[in-house]
Amino acid sequence: MTSRSSGFAAYLAGLGTWFIPLGIQMVLFPWLVAVVLRMDAFAVGVAQMALMAPSLLFLPLGGLAADRGNPRALLLRYHVLYAIPPLVLAGVLAMGGLSYPMLIAYGLAAGSISAFAVPTRDALLPMVAAGNLPRAVALATALQFGGQLVGIACASAADRIGAPPLLILHAALVLLGLAAVWRLPTPKPHPPSEQPGFWRSIAAGVSAAAQSEQIWPVLLLNFGVGVFYVGPFMAVLPLVVRDYYHGGSAELSYVNLAFWAATIVAAMAFAALARRLTLRGRLVGLAVMTGAVVLMALASLPPFPLFVALNFVWGIGAGITMTQSRTIIQIVAPPTHRARLLSLFQLGLSGGGPIGAFLSGSIAAVWGNTAALMAPAFAMLLVIAMVFARSRLWSMRTVE
Repeated sequence: MTSRSSGFAAYLAGLGTWFIPLGIQMVLFPWLVAVVLRMDAFAVGVAQMALMAPSLLFLPLGGLAADRGNPRALLLRYHVLYAIPPLVLAGVLAMGGLSYPMLIAYGLAAGSISAFAVPTRDALLPMVAAGNLPRAVALATALQFGGQLVGIACASAADRIGAPPLLILHAALVLLGLAAVWRLPTPKPHPPSEQPGFWRSIAAGVSAAAQSEQIWPVLLLNFGVGVFYVGPFMAVLPLVVRDYYHGGSAELSYVNLAFWAATIVAAMAFAALARRLTLRGRLVGLAVMTGAVVLMALASLPPFPLFVALNFVWGIGAGITMTQSRTIIQIVAPPTHRARLLSLFQLGLSGGGPIGAFLSGSIAAVWGNTAALMAPAFAMLLVIAMVFARSRLWSMRTVE
C-alpha cells in the first residue's frame, strides 16, 4: 500500500506539471490568434482545429503504443518533446516573427505530442490507484482541472507581460515533470501474444467498445461533447469575448477560470462519493443534457457576469461527465485493451473538438456567434435522445 500511495503522489505531481502548461496554452493560443493577430472567426476555428486535429490519428496510436510498450518510459519521452514547441514559439515571438502559419505549426506539434501522452498516462492510473480506482480517477481529474486553472490564471497576465515568459514557464514545468514520472513504478508487461497490425489493433479496441453495453453509449456521448461542446468552447467563446464583450486575455481567463473551477468542485465532490455511486451512466446523461441548456443560455449573450456564471454551471456538468465517464471505462475495460479504450474516450473530446471548432467557426463567420452556439446545443439534444432510446444508460449500474 505504501508503494502504491507514493506512486499515486508521483502520478499526481506529474499530472500537475503537464496540465498547468495546458491551461496556459488554452488561453494563450486563442489569445494570440484572435486578439494579437486579429484573425476572423473562420481562421480562429481553423487554428483551434489544428491544435486538436492530431488527436484523430495519434490518440489511437498513443493508446496502442501504451498497451504494447512501457507507459512510464514513453511518458518520459513525451515530457521532453512537449517542452520543445513553446520554446520555439517563444524564440519566434522574441524575434518579432509571429504569424498565422507559425501558430498553425505550433498547434499541430503540441496537439500531436499531447495526443500520445494522454492515454499513456491514463493507462498508468490503475497501477497506482491504491485500491480505490473511482476515487483515484476523481482525484486525478480534479488535479487535472486544478492544474488547468492555475495555468489559466497565469495566462491572464498575457496582456501585461506578453507571451514569451508564459511559454518559457510552460516548457520549464513540463521538464520539471520528468522527476515525478521517473518515480513511477515500471508496469508489469502484458503476457506475450501475437501482435496484429496497427489497424487491426485499433479495430480490436473499437470492437471491444462496441460489444460493451456500458462503454459504447458513454463513448458516443463523449464524441458528441467533443463536437458540440468543446468545439464551440474553443472557437466561438473567444470571439464572443472579443467582439461582444470587447475583452482581452483577462476576460477570456475569467470565462475559463469559471468553467474549470467548477469542474474541480464537481470532481472533488465525486472523489468523496466515489464508492457510493452506482448509477454513473444516469449522471453522465443528465450532466450532458445540462450542457445543452447552458449553451442555449450563452447564445442569448447575457451581461458578462452572468455569462461567466453560466460557464461555471457548464463546468459542473463537465466535471461530472468526465469523472464518471472515465471511471466507467477504467472499471469495465480489460487491462489488455484499457489504453486503447481510454484513447477512444479522449478521442471523443480531442478528436471531436476540431470538427466542432471548424463547424462552429464556419457558422459564426456566416450567421454570427449566436447561431454558432444554438446549433450545437440542439444537435447535442438529438444525440442524447438517441443514446437514451438505444441503450440502458439511464438504468445501468457500474461498480468496481
